[in-house]
Amino acid sequence: MGKYPAVLTSLLVIGLLNPLTTLARTSERITDAQALASSPHWLTTKVYIEGTPEVDVKDKYPGVVGISMWDPQRNRYEFFYTDTQLSKYEQGGGGYFFVTGDQKSHVLVPDKGSVRTVARRLEVLNNQEFTYSREVPRDMVEGNAPVRIYVVHAPYHAPHIGPIKMPPPD
Repeated sequence: MGKYPAVLTSLLVIGLLNPLTTLARTSERITDAQALASSPHWLTTKVYIEGTPEVDVKDKYPGVVGISMWDPQRNRYEFFYTDTQLSKYEQGGGGYFFVTGDQKSHVLVPDKGSVRTVARRLEVLNNQEFTYSREVPRDMVEGNAPVRIYVVHAPYHAPHIGPIKMPPPD
């Protein structure tokens, strides 16, 4: 009989401690993902091909260059052109996003456009830098061999460019 109370007490202690460790890990992950909220706007500052970080190739990859507006509380993003600050929403540049639980991927799910999801490997995510990488055709020309590009962003402090669009009502 003395064995059962000891087992039950052990299980109770394990059950109480396990949720606490799970919550601690979850909180840490949320904090990392919330780095996107340190600035509502992020500007593409550099694009480079794997192995050549000293060579900026932004001009060859205009589709990934721009201003990103993030709203982690609403889980929304929208992209804007750097020269005109006009929205890319209608061309698939807006929707919702998530950071995977292992903090290795940043996934975009556009509201519009032909592409339904874009998975990007997280390289750096903190209050000063947001960098992702992904494979694309060299020079963004279909049929070219794929290369891994790294897209570097820094917080962008400029005039307000508008609220993030919400999807159309169902």
